[in-house]
Amino acid sequence: MIDIHSHLLPGVDDGSPSLDVSLAMLDAYIASGFRSIVVTPHLVGPLEPDYQAKVRDAFARVEPHARQRGLALEQGFEVHLNPDLPAYLQRRDPITLGGTNVVLIDLPFTEWPLYADATFFAIQASGFHIVLAHPERYPSIQDKPAKAEELVARGVTLQVTIGSFSGAFGKRAKKSAETLLQRGLVQIVATDAHSAGHRMAAIPAGMKRLSELVGASQVRRLTVEAPASLLNGDALPPPARPRPRIWRPRFTTIGR
Repeated sequence: MIDIHSHLLPGVDDGSPSLDVSLAMLDAYIASGFRSIVVTPHLVGPLEPDYQAKVRDAFARVEPHARQRGLALEQGFEVHLNPDLPAYLQRRDPITLGGTNVVLIDLPFTEWPLYADATFFAIQASGFHIVLAHPERYPSIQDKPAKAEELVARGVTLQVTIGSFSGAFGKRAKKSAETLLQRGLVQIVATDAHSAGHRMAAIPAGMKRLSELVGASQVRRLTVEAPASLLNGDALPPPARPRPRIWRPRFTTIGR
């Protein structure tokens, strides 16, 4: 499997606090069946030289350990949406996933920014592909799933967090994740792992629930085929669809 959203690098954001934790995360990734990870530390503004150097150094500390375990690492960022983001991308700041034209974007967990839709349009008009991180956790989408439909219709890819399917982020996020899946809006899933703790621990249960909902072949689409297509610049496969419900007649015994 391929993870396009991970806070694996030690000491750069609110993710892994140390190399020891990062190594434990690598072992957890292997145990969960992952073979490739895009590390995506938070980026809340322009990519300043000091922060870029800090991320680069942390990557250099972790990458040899990943390689020894058979894990491939690539660099990227989880970029907080702001009105200046199109300008950062146009000047080719190295903030996309693996050097592609794909940018992983997150939003505030409060309200939907007034500038969001116009900024999304400007990013796409500049030739970049948007992946929206954890849409199931945004109150605006939890309250109005049609908002997610509008985004997908405009070419935005939705990345749901695996742990949401097991309830790791609460009942509302779980319900929202399943609603998005039911509506055929989920094109990719990822861990958004910040440590070797509860988000990693939630992966097996999340994968089990996801498999129950869509089946093994579509789980592969969400965890292997879609992320590989993104990173290779290919067209994404169709979104996952829930398994059809099988109607079974109920038999009753009529008393004499």
